[in-house]
Amino acid sequence: MKRHLVALLAGVMLAISTMVVAQPAALADGPAQLTVIGKVDNTNRSGFEPLSEAFFKFREMEFSKAYEFSYADLAALPQMTVKAKAEAWPGPVSATGPALGDVMRAAGVTPDAKLSVVALDGYTVELEAADRKAHNWILAIAAGGKPIGIGGRGPGWLIHDTAGKTVNSDVEGRWVWSVFVIAAE
Repeated sequence: MKRHLVALLAGVMLAISTMVVAQPAALADGPAQLTVIGKVDNTNRSGFEPLSEAFFKFREMEFSKAYEFSYADLAALPQMTVKAKAEAWPGPVSATGPALGDVMRAAGVTPDAKLSVVALDGYTVELEAADRKAHNWILAIAAGGKPIGIGGRGPGWLIHDTAGKTVNSDVEGRWVWSVFVIAAE
């Protein structure tokens, strides 16, 4: 009897350790850096999980389906480099990342969708389809040739080229940095 109990406990412990060690396929290339929620036709994860996704819960973001991107996923998309300069900056900045349109296509978001681009601090900019077409928007994952991370302007920075011009603070204010969620409506 004691031997059966020990064997049963060992089996239960093995099963639990396997569940703890196993990672979702989406984490194979690293943790999610960007989550696209709302009207997405492609999904690679389940909906909102209140227990394990405390930050989404803190930001009051509930969703039934989503597509998430790791850094490797974003880096695997075709990359664009833009040069931008704002009034308060000492000089132009070169930023590189996938085109916003490519990110949205990968998630199955239609070109006419309204997007809410959300930063870690809750700062949000809404982009209508016309706004998206007016500029070559990218979700920068590198600036000045180096990956950007939290504490800089990462994990993602929504920005567009300024065509050699210096833009005012109103334009710069639409360049959301620390992007972690894009909600498609």
